[in-house]
Amino acid sequence: MHYISRDIPGCCLALCVFLASGASADDFRKGIDAFNNEDYVTALAEWQPLAERGDLNAMYNVGLIYDEGLGVEVDKEKALEWYLPPAEEGDVAAQFSVATIYDFGYGVAEDNQKAIYWYTAAAQQADEQAQFNLGVMYASGEGVDVDAEAAINWYELSADQGHIPAQYNLAYIYDIGELVPEDNQLAKRWYLKAADQGDIDAQYALALMYDEGDGFAVDDVEAVIWYELAAEQGDVRAQFNLAIMYDVGEGMPENDELAIKWYTAAAEQDHTNAQLNLGLMYEGGEGTEVDPVLAMSWYRKAADQGLTEAQYAVALMFDEGVGMAEDNVAAIAWYTRAAEQGDAQAQNNLGAMYDSGEGIPEDNDAAFGWYTLSANQGNATAQNNLGTMYYAGEGTDTDKPEAYKWFYIAGELGNDDARDNSLVVKKNLRRSELKKAKKMAVQWLEEFENGTSTL
Repeated sequence: MHYISRDIPGCCLALCVFLASGASADDFRKGIDAFNNEDYVTALAEWQPLAERGDLNAMYNVGLIYDEGLGVEVDKEKALEWYLPPAEEGDVAAQFSVATIYDFGYGVAEDNQKAIYWYTAAAQQADEQAQFNLGVMYASGEGVDVDAEAAINWYELSADQGHIPAQYNLAYIYDIGELVPEDNQLAKRWYLKAADQGDIDAQYALALMYDEGDGFAVDDVEAVIWYELAAEQGDVRAQFNLAIMYDVGEGMPENDELAIKWYTAAAEQDHTNAQLNLGLMYEGGEGTEVDPVLAMSWYRKAADQGLTEAQYAVALMFDEGVGMAEDNVAAIAWYTRAAEQGDAQAQNNLGAMYDSGEGIPEDNDAAFGWYTLSANQGNATAQNNLGTMYYAGEGTDTDKPEAYKWFYIAGELGNDDARDNSLVVKKNLRRSELKKAKKMAVQWLEEFENGTSTL
């Protein structure tokens, strides 16, 4: 989720008050006709003389032409010059336009105080965009001290008129407790108003609240409804979360076909975890025929974007020759990429390849280094392998107490080979060595469980 910044309106012609009759009214109408036909040069030629004679409507329209660069070069300074007289006479569109020019510093020096002055003038005439922009400025402290009460007041005035960004920002403020105490019910209320108008971000935020039970009971059915609405509008976050819910059967019966549909939608927008999960489904034949080629294709897309788990999956397919010829060189390359990003399984497997000289010359030092990194992350297989290297003195000096420590740790984490190995080593240790090694192992396990291990 994110906070919505200020509005800048697109090109639109303000409503004009026409003269009842006479040449000026005819000229003004000719300008309107030309403008509507996108003949901006003619429109300007008709309006400029009227503007120079003080016609406020013509002044605004000339300002608009220079502001938007319609048939002329963009010239914010000229636009400001023409906007100011009607703004000073209370024209709300001109006031808002003056405010945005000062706010963003387009063609003139940025001046937040003047922006606030003119936004306020327009906001007091119930301009919903001006009210929203004032809310943003008071919330962020631009040109004024941060003022939560003023921000919420202006947001509410805008939101009550149906302005979606104001509704969303109000919801977001209450959702995360920014400026005000967190209030999930108010957040839900305003998200719902924006979501009912089709706002994707609000639909996603509402789905997330139902999904996670943020401030009220988890409701997977409602979460699915709102995820689906956002997903159908192309929201990649909603597509992925919806796929997860179909994949694991949250809020509805498990449906692998629909999981694949929504994973694919998200994956095609380069969502790396969707690409990974799609690869897993094609590799495992979940909701589809087993297809290792498609699995590899999706794994590669995620792996090329740097997703560690996908890099490991690519490496494993090359290592085991899944759907292709075994390629140890490619496996090592992908294991290395994942291992260097800290993937414990990749570190262990890379250590094993250096250990056995598979696809690369045997290198016990490298094997020892990768096993150590993996073991310190709690990988029981690597811990057993590391214990073996300490016991045999491969890649390091022989150290049977250290070997026992790692065998004991791995055994406690469920590795049966390590349990057997610890019994073998135990017979070769003095009582004092065994006591010390076991103490170190227990200390490591406690620190690991508490998240305080220094690795």
